[in-house]
Amino acid sequence: MKAAFPYIGYHTFALKDFLTALGAEVCLPPPLTKRTLELGAKYSPEMVCLPFKITLGNFIEALEKGADTLFMAAGARKCRFGYYHYLQERILKELGYQFRFYPVSQYSPYEFIFEKMPQIFAVSPTQVLKALYLMIKKSELCENFKNCLRVIRAIDYQRSLEFEKEYLKKIENAKRIKEINILNKELKRIRKNWLKENRIKLKVGLVGEIYFLLEDFANQELEKELGKLGVLVLSKRSLYSRLKHLLKIEKEFLKIYYYAKKYLAVSPGGEAIHTIGETIDFIKKGVDGIIHIFPFTCMPENIVLHSLEKISEDYNIPILSLSFDEHTSKTGILTRVEAFLELLKRRKRNGNSIYWN
Repeated sequence: MKAAFPYIGYHTFALKDFLTALGAEVCLPPPLTKRTLELGAKYSPEMVCLPFKITLGNFIEALEKGADTLFMAAGARKCRFGYYHYLQERILKELGYQFRFYPVSQYSPYEFIFEKMPQIFAVSPTQVLKALYLMIKKSELCENFKNCLRVIRAIDYQRSLEFEKEYLKKIENAKRIKEINILNKELKRIRKNWLKENRIKLKVGLVGEIYFLLEDFANQELEKELGKLGVLVLSKRSLYSRLKHLLKIEKEFLKIYYYAKKYLAVSPGGEAIHTIGETIDFIKKGVDGIIHIFPFTCMPENIVLHSLEKISEDYNIPILSLSFDEHTSKTGILTRVEAFLELLKRRKRNGNSIYWN
């Protein structure tokens, strides 16, 4: 089995190790580029959301490299993400590719461990448990790395480039739980030491659709651009938090759900509950502003726009919403972000009550 899956930012390492531990040969596509997006957009329905197009391009490039088995996460309920795997498999077969396609739906933990994975990989549930534990720990490591990188970027962007290169190699090479635990402790210590310098200009909470929060290519490296401007980005979304949520062990979600209820009585699907709840949580923790990112045609994230406007009024905090498709100009996005940050700086200097619409 030569297995492939779409890139998902730094968390790609955790997914790769999971499949390797189950006995698969991982055949990753090339890093995401303009060609990836162009391929995906060429063969996708015109109005489908950007993550569909990028991940479809990912699959095409993986198949070109020799992959014969594709894995794709599958959603449920009202979001179109639940139909990604069905449409992508159909498109790829119409293009003439030969492959096996496995949608990894949001199964119950029991079904995932004892039925689906043993059947696909011909392994025991015990081996699945070991591989799953490795993925959870590796995803925790990726989350700690990203949180540490965010702090260093906001204080010393040039140093963050060296740190990123050094630790990405360490993370990729960490294959044992003991090695992962050592790196986790090391990254937490480094982050704590950098925070002691207390040279953070602005703190911004980043919320929105999960793929856009995890994959820098999708959001046009927004976090890096904010880091260059001395902004500390706070974000709760990660593969680690998602795995805990699916395994019913994420305590944080109870708080997020409680915060969101006032503004979103019924979930429209997708990440809408997280977007609203995390926004309020970040505000309570003292961020200077909120940036909301999402695909242009994303129904759940478009629905929450009204709720975010109400939150902005209730808490007197600026919120900037940015939507992306394959035609979005990075220059245009950065112009809006820079103007938004100037607003935050003015508010911080003089304490004026200024709303951002």
